[in-house]
Amino acid sequence: MRRLVLALAATGFVASSLGAQQFKMPRVDLDYDKDENFALFKTYSWKDTEVVATDPGMHARIVWYVERELEKKGLKKSKDGPGDLLVRYYAKKQEGLKGTPTQEQTTLPGGSGQLTTGVDFQKVLEGTILIELQRSRDNGPVWRAATEYKSVDKQRIDAETASAVKLLISKYPPPKS
Repeated sequence: MRRLVLALAATGFVASSLGAQQFKMPRVDLDYDKDENFALFKTYSWKDTEVVATDPGMHARIVWYVERELEKKGLKKSKDGPGDLLVRYYAKKQEGLKGTPTQEQTTLPGGSGQLTTGVDFQKVLEGTILIELQRSRDNGPVWRAATEYKSVDKQRIDAETASAVKLLISKYPPPKS
């Protein structure tokens, strides 16, 4: 019986700890042609853009992530000539500081207390990525998705970018109206 009480108390503690944390999915801005039949698109090719990742290595990785995710959706890269869709992406990164407020209450002998407030700063990398698909026959836009993401660790920016691309392409094809 005592073990059951301890197990229930531990379960309650874990549940209350998990309840205090909130997991928030990144917001995706999605726009698409509601009259388009996306089932007709089978191939894609790349369209040049001026706003690509400034780091050539990151540019190559973003292209690879997009291609991998599009192929999971059944689209094949055109080997000869333009595909049914033209793909391009826009990327922007910004370095900044993120402040996390802290407060500490101390009680002194005699019942008086002191409240100390502070801010912990850390460097943050913020990225924005937009992926756009256009019909190759007329360059008409058919699908566009964008998201912002943050990373506090430069070692994780590559994984964060891969996750952002995966999240965006997961919205293709769009829901049927």
